[in-house]
Amino acid sequence: MVVKNALINFGSIEFTYSISRSARKTVGIIVDSDGKVNVRAPIDLDEEEIKEAVFKKRKWIAKKIQESQEIKKPIPLKRELVSGEKIKLKNKNYRLKIHSFSKKRSKIVFVRGILHIYVNENLNSQEKQAAIRKLLIKWYKKKAKTIISQRVQKYLKYLDTKPKQIQLRDQKLRWGSCSKSGIINFKWQIVMAPISAIDYVVVHELYHLKEPLHSVKFWDMVESLFPNYKKWKKWLRINGRILDLRL
Repeated sequence: MVVKNALINFGSIEFTYSISRSARKTVGIIVDSDGKVNVRAPIDLDEEEIKEAVFKKRKWIAKKIQESQEIKKPIPLKRELVSGEKIKLKNKNYRLKIHSFSKKRSKIVFVRGILHIYVNENLNSQEKQAAIRKLLIKWYKKKAKTIISQRVQKYLKYLDTKPKQIQLRDQKLRWGSCSKSGIINFKWQIVMAPISAIDYVVVHELYHLKEPLHSVKFWDMVESLFPNYKKWKKWLRINGRILDLRL
């Protein structure tokens, strides 16, 4: 169940929040990229207690709302993938060249910075776009698996622990996540970002194996291994939305 709740003020920023109840034990607060505040609460927790929890975190929430306003807008529309269109890998632009051919199975050939995509000539325009998108996602995930594995190996030598498993996911809100069981998930679109931004996400999630919370200790550990992490954390916050292919 989701309900809207009280208006909270902090300085020049005011916000309302929604409450999502589930079989959880603690209150969690999420500010999404549009600045909307969602409170995840236990099923039987009194609304006054929820309001008190939100009020205590109002400074942090106001900061996150301000950060969401810095994000580059508008979100790019779902693009048409045609010859001449550019896509990113490690923040470098690569041009698409679309070819029609007689074979049924589509394929990608990468030559000198150009992605040559071959699709069946008998497909209509909508079917061609679907085939190109499917092929590009597959290509990106293959690249992501290689790039992220390499970056993880680079930084693992500085830690005395390692993940149980590395997975690529279609995560909506986070570039990476780390489960209690030691499984690290990465959003595959991160490989569109500069390599330093990829490294920040990798280091961030690896240290969650040692410290699950975003505590002072956690950020000190991240900074010890990746001193300019704040620069790339901010870069992703501001530029992250334009990395998505809008597939």
